[in-house]
Amino acid sequence: MQLVLEVCDAGGVEPPTRKVFDGIGGVVGRGAGCDWIIPDPSRLLSSHHGLVGYRDGRYFLTDISSNGICQLSSGEALQKGQARLIVDGDVFQLGPFAVRARLNERTASYRQGLFAESRVIPDDAYLGLDPVHELDREQMHAVCSSELDALKDTAGAPEAGMYRGSVEQDHLVIPTPADTFDDVIAPILPAVRSAPVDEAFWTQFAEALGVTLDVSGREALAIKVASLLRHAISGLQQNLHTHDELSNEWNLGIGASIKIPNGFKHSAGISAALASLLEMNEPEQCSAEAVIAQLHRQLQVHQVALLVACRTAMRTQQAAFAPGDLLLSFERHDKAPRFFSDRARWRAYQRHYQRLIDEETLSARPLHGDFAKAYEEQVRLASALFAGYPG
Repeated sequence: MQLVLEVCDAGGVEPPTRKVFDGIGGVVGRGAGCDWIIPDPSRLLSSHHGLVGYRDGRYFLTDISSNGICQLSSGEALQKGQARLIVDGDVFQLGPFAVRARLNERTASYRQGLFAESRVIPDDAYLGLDPVHELDREQMHAVCSSELDALKDTAGAPEAGMYRGSVEQDHLVIPTPADTFDDVIAPILPAVRSAPVDEAFWTQFAEALGVTLDVSGREALAIKVASLLRHAISGLQQNLHTHDELSNEWNLGIGASIKIPNGFKHSAGISAALASLLEMNEPEQCSAEAVIAQLHRQLQVHQVALLVACRTAMRTQQAAFAPGDLLLSFERHDKAPRFFSDRARWRAYQRHYQRLIDEETLSARPLHGDFAKAYEEQVRLASALFAGYPG
């Protein structure tokens, strides 16, 4: 078995170089002491790049370089110091060169076997000593081609005398030259390497989402998640802006404002806000998850505070019109109201107020009636503004 290594992509070196290993191994590199020296001006090929070994009729390739050896068809890199079996047609990347391996069977032993069979003396070799046949034999040898002349047996006279029979009688097998095929090496196209799949990343991504990912559609899902994150952060920014506007409208103090991180607060847009959240990885800083959770909690707290403030305002207004508070207020200002003179109307007002208290209309449901109607109307009008907005 012969191993033929040939540079397919010589990188500008003409003509392409090759090396034949016939039952032995050797060292491949650009160093002077290598069995196969490949010139490399770029010096990407190591001085001793690869070691070709021969054992049990098979050839092996071992990586002994500093740059490594890659098998182009599979994209697999050879492990340094570990022998790899060479298969016919393998293409290896050694530095800037693509080297193709071919395994050829030896033909010498087969042809020697044919010659040995042609020298077997048949039992009737001495029966064909006819002068006419001898003249025909000499004439046939005179017109033989040069290829057949090279195959004639030039042994001595005693051996030639044993072959003085006709071809039919000696049963000789006349060898013919085998057809030679020129080795045509097809151009090696660069292998298209698929991007390595990081299963650890997709596992962590699925755990973070809390869902099971489909292998065929997980890339599209990742893009969808990124889009949803962008919309969520944009909505959070808008909610914070609306809260600031309402706080200014109600003249609330500093304690009513939401504490927003500087990087997120002063962001000019959604892209800058996302960048500020993703950059929150310093030990002294809060994580992005903690910041988002804190902002949502503060918005919820302010919603509850708004409800309690509205109820308190309604109860305060209710208490301001209580009959007892009215009497104290009039006595404090030394003013005698006119309706105090009409006892019937005063008693009717007291009964009306007491009925409202007894029915707990203002205490149990202080935000009803006109307040609820105005609230629902405002929600309907504001929702109509965003009816055609896709987000």
